Amino acid sequence: MADSFEEIENRLDHITKEMDYLNHHQVVIGFFSDENSLLLTIVRANEYGAHIRPKNSSGFLWIPSRQAIKEFGKNVTAKDVRNKYQLFIPKGKHIAAVNQDGKLVTYFYLMQKVDIPARAFIRKTGIDYRQKYRRYIKAGIEEIMYDGKTGKDLLEKLGRMGVSDMREVMRRWTKPGNAPLTIDNKRGANNPLVDTGQLQKRITWKILPMTGGTL
Repeated sequence: MADSFEEIENRLDHITKEMDYLNHHQVVIGFFSDENSLLLTIVRANEYGAHIRPKNSSGFLWIPSRQAIKEFGKNVTAKDVRNKYQLFIPKGKHIAAVNQDGKLVTYFYLMQKVDIPARAFIRKTGIDYRQKYRRYIKAGIEEIMYDGKTGKDLLEKLGRMGVSDMREVMRRWTKPGNAPLTIDNKRGANNPLVDTGQLQKRITWKILPMTGGTL
C-alpha cells in the first residue's frame, strides 16, 4: 500500500530536520582536558614529537632506571632516592648511582636531551579508516531517510567506532619504536603508545556544534 500524502510529508520533515542537525553538529574523537593539562601534553608529544631539554642547574635530564621505578614508582625523583640512599654521580659517567655492597646500582641516567619522534596515531586513524567512515555515513543517511533514524544516532555510532579504531591503531603501533633505555625500563616491551593502557582509556568522543559549513 502506498504511503499517504501525510506520511510522505512527515518523512520529508524528518529527513530535513535530521540533515539540518548533521549540518550543524560534528563528532570529535580524541582527548578532552584543559589546554595545558598533563594529558594533552603527553598526547601532543606523541602525535607531533617533542624535544626535551633540561631546565635544572645540573644541565641533565634525570631519567629513572628500571630499578628506581621498581622501588619508588614511575614518578620517582632524585630526592626520593636520596632520602633512602647515598646517591652520587660516578666520575666520568652519566649516571646517578648507589653503592650497594660494593656494587654500583644505577638509579638515574643523565641525559643532555631527549628527542621523542612523532607517532601520529590520531591522524593515522583518520587516514586508515576514512573509507570505512564514508561507508557508515552513507548507510547512516539511508537509515535516516528510510528507517526513521536520527542524525544523533549516526554521530554516536561514528563516535564509538572512532574510539575503538584509534585504540586499535595505538595497540598496533611499532615504528618508530621505543628508545633502548625505554625498552629496558619496560622489561623489553616495544609498543611506544601502550604502557599501562591509561592513555587508551582516555580516548573518548563528543558531539559538538559546528562553526559553519555543510556536509
